[in-house]
Amino acid sequence: MEKFEDVQTSLKNIRSNFIANVKDNVGASIDKEQLESMEQTISKMKIVEDKVNIEMMNINRMLLEARTILPRI
Repeated sequence: MEKFEDVQTSLKNIRSNFIANVKDNVGASIDKEQLESMEQTISKMKIVEDKVNIEMMNINRMLLEARTILPRI
């Protein structure tokens, strides 16, 4: 499964390529209203993913501690 960071990088590359080839107001509008919005949404999702990863590390750490106390868990 891809991480949101990978998706974010791909979208940035696509957006940069799109912007480089935009020559009219319609293209600029598509960038501003669609691609920029997608980039912001993916950025928020990456933040959530990072928080989940931190919590998973905390859970795994607590589980390891519990196993040292009670090895049968």
